[in-house]
Amino acid sequence: MALELIVNVLLLVFSVICFVYVGATMPASAASDLGAEQWPQALLIILALALCWNMRNYFKRNNLKDIVDAFKQFLPDILDFLKSKLFIGMVILVAMSQLYEPVGFITTSLLFLIAYGLLLGQRKPLVLILSAVLITLLLYIGFSVFLGVMLPRGNVFFLRSIALFLESIVQAIMS
Repeated sequence: MALELIVNVLLLVFSVICFVYVGATMPASAASDLGAEQWPQALLIILALALCWNMRNYFKRNNLKDIVDAFKQFLPDILDFLKSKLFIGMVILVAMSQLYEPVGFITTSLLFLIAYGLLLGQRKPLVLILSAVLITLLLYIGFSVFLGVMLPRGNVFFLRSIALFLESIVQAIMS
């Protein structure tokens, strides 16, 4: 409950800073037309108004005692969130995004799918590995073969060699 108010206030401050930044850095347009600086500023005004409306509803919905109690409970709630599967999943996703380029698509996808499967409760190793391999293969074929997207192979020599070998097998099967 307290997090909602904190996020609203931080977003409001950030939108005001962005409004000022856009006004200060973009060249001014003619008074008769909408320029490049006015569209983002208009969206930021709408965002600020929506945030103010949401904060108004927050204070209307909750009495002062509940708000004070929520701020007292804020630290334990944050600690509970840091232990939750949602946060662990976010950490796994950030780790995947950092490993994607240096390790390559195939290895990163396999590791990500196995880690996320374990997080979601899959404990059968055969099912976990087979599903990760199958989903990675389908993603690779979908993006690389059908959409023509160049997926990273990685910078680690033996992982790059494995990726090139697997790509050659997929390309031989598809042609």
